[in-house]
Amino acid sequence: MLIDKLLFSDQTPLVLKKGLDFQSSRNLMLSTNISNMETPDFKAHDINFEQQLQEVIKSSNQLSVRSTNSKHFGPSNDALKGLEPLPFELKDPSKSNGNNVNIDKEMGKLAENQIMYTAFIQLMMKRGSTVRSAVTESAQR
Repeated sequence: MLIDKLLFSDQTPLVLKKGLDFQSSRNLMLSTNISNMETPDFKAHDINFEQQLQEVIKSSNQLSVRSTNSKHFGPSNDALKGLEPLPFELKDPSKSNGNNVNIDKEMGKLAENQIMYTAFIQLMMKRGSTVRSAVTESAQR
């Protein structure tokens, strides 16, 4: 029963997968911002995974259930599965050419994004280790 909960009844794997997807999309967006730092009238964009995830969690405070088997019910992951990166334009001041890319801010965000991506990978590896130790009934490393 515990193994079923670890493997199938938890939203953690989906949140981690979505987190990796968002961090990857954000990396591409930040790289695009940096590569267009001299393009006239280019406006920088960003993605905020944490805010979007919080909105999904708040909107799903009420437990909605779906039938996955005629003998049991479980919470729906539909809102989480539908979570997609929503880019937004940064409201930073523009330079004389209309471009608002601030290279220092973008490089800082890129470094932060890499740290977050690495953290998601480590969380996924730890989860795999937890599942492996539950299956083999060995001590976790």
